[in-house]
Amino acid sequence: MSLLAALAGLCAAGAVLAIVVGLRAPEPAERRVRPPSRLQTVLRSSAWPGRRNRLLAAAVVALAVFLLSGWPVAALAMGAGAYAVPPMLSGRASQRRIARLEALAQWSRRLAEMMGASRGLEQALADSARIAPEAIRAPVSVLSERLNNHANTEQALRVFADELDDPIADLIACALVLASRRRGPGTREALRMLADAVEHEVLVRRDVEAERAGLRTTLIVIVASVVVLSALFASSQTFAAPYGTALGQTVMAVVAAIYSAGLCWMRRLSVLSTGARFLHTARRAPADQGAEL
Repeated sequence: MSLLAALAGLCAAGAVLAIVVGLRAPEPAERRVRPPSRLQTVLRSSAWPGRRNRLLAAAVVALAVFLLSGWPVAALAMGAGAYAVPPMLSGRASQRRIARLEALAQWSRRLAEMMGASRGLEQALADSARIAPEAIRAPVSVLSERLNNHANTEQALRVFADELDDPIADLIACALVLASRRRGPGTREALRMLADAVEHEVLVRRDVEAERAGLRTTLIVIVASVVVLSALFASSQTFAAPYGTALGQTVMAVVAAIYSAGLCWMRRLSVLSTGARFLHTARRAPADQGAEL
C-alpha cells in the first residue's frame, strides 16, 4: 500500500508539472525584428536632417515675408519655395544615391568573398560591417548588430532594404533573403552577378545625371529671375498696392500656382526615375510569408 501511495504521488506531481509546462508560452527560437513605424523611418533616414533644416528655413522665410509685406499668399508661396526649391536646384541627392549603389556593389562582391571563406550567410553578414564602404556603413552596421543579437535573418534583411530605400538594393536584399531560406550553393555567384549589374547601373545613372545637369542650370536661372523680379515688383508701391486686397491675393495665388506647376514639370524632366520598390518589411508571421517573394 505504501508503494502504491508513493507511485500515485509521483504520478500526481508529474501531472502537475506537465500542466505547468503546457500552460507556459513557448520561447521563440529567434528574436524577431519589430518593423519601424513610418515616423521612425522618416526620422532615421539620412534625408531627415536636410528636411528639418529646410522646414526651419521655410518657416523663417514665410514669417519674414509676412511681416514685411502683410501678404499671406506671398508668405505661403515663399515658404513653400524655400522648402521645395533647393532640392530641385541641387543634384546632391542623386549623387548620394549613385554613391550608395556603388558601395552596395562593392559590399556584395566582398560579401561573396567572405562567404567563400567557409562562413555561413549570417556570420558573413555580421562580419561584413568591418569592410562595408562608408556610404552604407551605417545600415550594414545595424544589420550586423541585429544578426549578432539573434534576430530573424529574413526580417533583418527586409528592414535593411527599407533603410536603403532603393529598388536596386531590393534586388540584393531579395537574393540574400532567398539564400537564407534555401541555403543553396549559388549565393556567391548570384552576389557577384548582382554586383556586376549594379556597377553597370551606376555607369548609366552617372551618364544620365551629367546630361540632366543642364536642366538644373535652367531651373536656377528661372528661379533667380523670378525672385529678383518679384522683389523689384514688391518694392514699388504703385504696382504692389492692388495686391493688398482680397482680389489681389487671389490673383497672386493663381500666379504662384502657375509658377509652381512649371517648376514641378521641369523638376520631373531633370529627375531620373529609379522605379518602384518591391521588397518591404515583413509584418506577418513567418508561416504566412512563403508567397511574398
